[in-house]
Amino acid sequence: MDSKNTLLAINKLLLTNLLKFADLSQQQCSLTLSHHRNSLVGYIYRYDKKIFPRSFSYFFLLSIYRALAKKHKPKENLSRFDLFYNLILEHGGVIEKLLIPALEHHILSISSLNRGIKIGEGDNVTINKNDIFDQDESVIINKYISIVESEKYENYILSLRGFDCIENLTKNDKDELGEKKLKELKNFEIEINAIKNFYVICESLRKIFLPNFFSPSEYKKINFINDQESGFLIKKSAIRKKSKIKNFSNLFFFKANDDYMHPTISLGDDCLIERVTLNNREDLKNNKEFESGLFLVNEMKGLCVRRLQFSEFKDTFQIISLPDNKEYSRQTFPAFDNDGNPRVLGKVIWKSGFTAPKELSNLFNNTSNQEVDFEIPEFLRRNQNTNDEEIDYINQILNKKDLKLFEIDALVNKYRRTTYMKNINNHPSIRKILPDGLFEDDNKNNILKKKRA
Repeated sequence: MDSKNTLLAINKLLLTNLLKFADLSQQQCSLTLSHHRNSLVGYIYRYDKKIFPRSFSYFFLLSIYRALAKKHKPKENLSRFDLFYNLILEHGGVIEKLLIPALEHHILSISSLNRGIKIGEGDNVTINKNDIFDQDESVIINKYISIVESEKYENYILSLRGFDCIENLTKNDKDELGEKKLKELKNFEIEINAIKNFYVICESLRKIFLPNFFSPSEYKKINFINDQESGFLIKKSAIRKKSKIKNFSNLFFFKANDDYMHPTISLGDDCLIERVTLNNREDLKNNKEFESGLFLVNEMKGLCVRRLQFSEFKDTFQIISLPDNKEYSRQTFPAFDNDGNPRVLGKVIWKSGFTAPKELSNLFNNTSNQEVDFEIPEFLRRNQNTNDEEIDYINQILNKKDLKLFEIDALVNKYRRTTYMKNINNHPSIRKILPDGLFEDDNKNNILKKKRA
C-alpha cells in the first residue's frame, strides 16, 4: 500500500507540475486528449503505476506541447523543440513515465502506416507493395494523422466534402453541419497542425532516446533485381547526397555480372540503380541524364552495366557501349529492341567500395581445368581480421607474374588465420606452384596447416 501511495503521489505531482509549467488547466488539457478526454482526473488522482499508458502519454505531451507552442516567442533565441526538450529535462520522471511511452506510441503509428496485407478474405487477401514512405512527406504525415486520430480524421475528411479546409465550405454546407459540428471540426484542424509539428518533435526525440529504431521514413529497403532474396537497408539522406531522387521506389540494386567495366565496376560489385523512363527516342534527345555516366542496359546477352554513348542513325538511335577494360572492344546495338522496348533500364548512382580483382574471376578446381565463376562473399570482404589495405597487398603479391614460393610462405605465415587468406586456396598462381593447395585438414579438425615441401 505504501508503494502504491508513493507512486500515486509521484504521478499526481508530475502531471500537475507539467500542467502548471505549461499554464494549462485540466479542462483545457482534456479538450486535446482525444479519447482520454474523460480520463485525465483519474490519471491525476488515482493512477499508481510506474509508467503511463502509451496513448495517454502521447496525447498528454501533445497537449503540453500545444500550450508551450502558443507561449513561444519566435524572436527569442529558443526553438519550439528546445522549449519542449528543456521541459523534459527539468521535470524528473518525464522521460521514463511519459516520454518513452509516448515515443513508443509514435513508433507504432509510423509502423502502421504501410500495412503489408490488404484487406480481404481467402484468395482475395493480397500483399500491399505500395510503400507510402516513397511518397512526399506531406502525404506521410497526413497518413500518420489518420492513424493517430483515426475516428476524428475519417469524420473530418467526410465533412470536408472535397474542400481543403472547413473555412472553404459553402454556406449551405456549413448550415447543414451546424454550429456545434463546425466548432468541433475547426478545433480538430488546430489539433491536426499541432500533430504535424509534434510529429517532427517526436522524430527528433526518438533519435535521442530510442536510437535503435530504424524508421521507415528514414530508411529504405532496396532489393537486387538479379537476386530477389537479398538487399540492403539504406539511409535515405545518404542517397539524397548522391542523387536528387524523390521517388525511392525507382531504386534497385544490380550485382555486376562481368568485368567489361573493370576497374571502375568489376564482377560482383553492388550497383545502386535509379530506374529511368525511356519511352521513345525523344526521351534520349531531351534528357540530359543520358549524356554521361554508367547505365544498366538489356544488351543482346542480357542485363549488364555499361558506359554508353548515344548516336542517331537515320530513323533510329544506336547505343555504343564503351569498355573501361582494355581487353574488350566497344559494341553498338539499337536503343530499342524488336518489340520497341527500351534497352536502357536505369542509371548507376552508386557502387559498393569493394572491387573484386579481375584475376580472381576465373579459378580452377582441383580436378579439372574447367573455369568457374568466383566471387568473394560479402562477409569475407568485410572480415574483421583483414582490412582493405591488407587485402590489396595480398592481391598484389598473388597477381605477380613471377610469384615465388618464399613469397607465398611469407603471406601464409602473416595472414594464414584470416578468412580472406583461407579462401584464396584455388588461386591459379597458388595452384601453379602448389598443385594440392596451401592447406590441409589435420585430424579432421578445422585447424588449417600450411603444406611444406
